[in-house]
Amino acid sequence: MNLSIVISSIAIIVAMGSFSHPPVEAQSLQTVNIATAAAGQSGYIAALIDAKGIGAKHGLKINNLMMDFTEAANALKLGRAIASAMQPSTAVNLLRSGTDIRLIAPQIWSGNSWLVKKDSPYKSFADLKGKKIGNFARVTGAYFFSAVIAKEKKLDIERDFQSIPAETGALIALLERGEVEAINMFEPHTTRLVLSDKYRVLLDFDEELEKLFGAPPLKSSVGMLRETIEKQPALVKAIRGAYVDAVKMIKAGQDKDFFEAKAKEFFNLSAPEQIAAGIQKNRQNFADLWGESFFQSQNKILQSGISLGLLPKVNVNELWIK
Repeated sequence: MNLSIVISSIAIIVAMGSFSHPPVEAQSLQTVNIATAAAGQSGYIAALIDAKGIGAKHGLKINNLMMDFTEAANALKLGRAIASAMQPSTAVNLLRSGTDIRLIAPQIWSGNSWLVKKDSPYKSFADLKGKKIGNFARVTGAYFFSAVIAKEKKLDIERDFQSIPAETGALIALLERGEVEAINMFEPHTTRLVLSDKYRVLLDFDEELEKLFGAPPLKSSVGMLRETIEKQPALVKAIRGAYVDAVKMIKAGQDKDFFEAKAKEFFNLSAPEQIAAGIQKNRQNFADLWGESFFQSQNKILQSGISLGLLPKVNVNELWIK
C-alpha cells in the first residue's frame, strides 16, 4: 500500500476521533444554580471554582446565588437552587420539617474560638464561669458548637455564664470596650484581632471538638435534595467533584495568587501580615474529610446538640451521602 495513503488514513482517523470526543470546554456545560454565602470562605470557594474553571472541568456552568445560610437553605427548599452551602445543624432542622435533605461534600470547619484580651487572667474556658461573654444568637451554628463544648466540660452555656447575644461587629466592640470577658469569634476576624497583639485565643473550637469527637466540627457542607440525588447521580458526582477539587487546590496552596488578589473582597484583609496569616488559616479551615468515621464524629456532635434541645430529634445517619 502507498505510504502516503496510509498516513492520510491515519490522519483522518485521528481527526474523526478528536471530533467524536471534544474537550470539556467544547462541550455544552450543564447550567446549575448553587446558593452560597457572598463573603467569607463559602464565597471564596465559589469564586475560586468559577475563576479557575473547575466547574467547567466537571461539565458545569455554575450560577452562584449569593445569600446568607438561611436564605440559601430556603432557595434549595423552594427549588431556586439545585444545591446549597449548608450547615449540618440547618440540615437537621430541614429534615425534621419534612425537607428530605442530604449532604454530599464538605466545605469548611467551624473556625470559631473563644477570644479574650491578651492580658486577661483566664487560662481555660472553665475560668469564665459566671462571667459576661459575648455569643452569637441561639439559632446559629457558632452558638451550637459553643453549647456542645460547654456541655462536654460539665457546664451549661446558658446557665453558667452571663451570655450577651450579638452579631460579629457588635461582639468585637463588646470585647474592645471591656463589657464582656470573652467572645465567640470566627476566622478571619480572629486572626486579624490576634495580629493586633491585643487579644489571644483561649479555646479553639476545631481543636477542642476534634479531641472530644475525633474530627473538627463541620460548619458548612454542600446540601442537595434526596430526590435530586436519586434522579441525577451524574450531577451529584460533578458538583461534589468541583468542590473536592477546589478544596484540594486550597490545601495544596495552589490558590495563593487568587487569595492575595481577593483577600480584601472576601476577608477584609489588607496588610501583608494579615494576608500571609489568612492564607495559612484558610488552608486549615477548609474541610477535606469524608466517609463513615467522619460521619460518625459529626453525628456525635449533632446528637450532643439534640440532647441539649438545640436541635430536633431526627435520624442523623440519613444526612450523609458517601
